[in-house]
Amino acid sequence: MTHTKLVFLRHGRTEWNELGKLQGQADVELDEVGEKQAEEAARFFADWDFEACYTSDLKRALRTAHMVAEPHGLDVVPDARLREINVGSWSGMTTAEVIRVFPGFIDFYTHGVDFQRSATGETLAEMTARALESVREIAERHEGQQVLIVTHGLLLSKVVSTFMGIGDVLSIPGNITYSLVIGGENPRLATYNTPARQFP
Repeated sequence: MTHTKLVFLRHGRTEWNELGKLQGQADVELDEVGEKQAEEAARFFADWDFEACYTSDLKRALRTAHMVAEPHGLDVVPDARLREINVGSWSGMTTAEVIRVFPGFIDFYTHGVDFQRSATGETLAEMTARALESVREIAERHEGQQVLIVTHGLLLSKVVSTFMGIGDVLSIPGNITYSLVIGGENPRLATYNTPARQFP
């Protein structure tokens, strides 16, 4: 991963983001604000040099990736391993609704205890294992290049923190924010949770 630059971008906003609903792997599309955010991100990254673009295959990430990659003439490569954590039957529920069916949710979450997201969902470790497999393959395939990876909040936080060896201390990034990991023997986090927009 020598000098490889991985630019992780979280997708634009969805209606469920706005309503505070857990999405997981529900295939929710960008809302009107999310579309505008993705357009702004495309303008922001217009002058960046990307050799490739990979994305979660869920609509909100896929749409964001296509909009950002288009000015660069890049093919977008979807990978299901880059999907957000599967929350199973909790999908579409708010945190308050999840707590009613799983009272330990907040305590486990805030104390770094891994747990299965509903009886039909994944653990954080399971999500991380599949995501890291994908990201490491991408890094090896594009050694020395700069690559855009469009994905989801919790996954992005966990993958970046694992790469940096700093545990689960990173906050979940906002919609249309990016994080840049520069590879090498000692990977460096150049920026985290930075808005992909042009400020006046």
